[in-house]
Amino acid sequence: MSKGSRDGRGLSRARIVAVAIEIADADGLDAVSMRRIAEQLGSGTMSLYRHVSGKDDLTVAMVDTVTEAYAYPDADGLDWRARMHLLAKHDWDMYEAHPWLLFADLTATPPFGTEGLKSMDWALAALEPLGMPLAESARAIMTINKYLQGSARSELGERRGQRSDHGPETRWRDRLAEVDLSEYPRLQLLVTLGEPGTGRPWFDSGLDLILDGIAARSAAFATD
Repeated sequence: MSKGSRDGRGLSRARIVAVAIEIADADGLDAVSMRRIAEQLGSGTMSLYRHVSGKDDLTVAMVDTVTEAYAYPDADGLDWRARMHLLAKHDWDMYEAHPWLLFADLTATPPFGTEGLKSMDWALAALEPLGMPLAESARAIMTINKYLQGSARSELGERRGQRSDHGPETRWRDRLAEVDLSEYPRLQLLVTLGEPGTGRPWFDSGLDLILDGIAARSAAFATD
């Protein structure tokens, strides 16, 4: 190994972040360490600190890099509901490709860089036509994000070890199929209903339920 590699010459913040993302994609965020990054880059561990100040700084940079790659597109011509579905699709695809993002906020406080802030502002702008107070719009976006992240965690957790195209409602009902539900008439009826759909229809249906609530909430403000 050359002296230049060991003393950190040729390193850059972008290269460090790229390797960290590769490690996280393969083995999870907990597997990311300065030592492992340095080994993959053929550098001394301490050389990395010339470019990143520590794990939190690195995590923010990782999140920001991936967020930029999944930046929300120009949404001219789309109404606010379509924009929320667009947001959800982009974020869902991002979580599927980089599941560690769902846990990044447990490491960095807060895990937002420039691209994350752009995304948040995009989402707030999408709800402006509803005429709600800004704080109420922020609450609505947070509710959507929590639903999205919780659904993604559930889906990705269920897929661990074996990928499935069935949604959580189907898997939940499958688990109840062999249970004696004679004392629980509502659940007994529920498991006999038709399939709720596979893939993401179950998620989109739930998102529409939340969006209906946001629409009703905005109407209440319009009458004040």
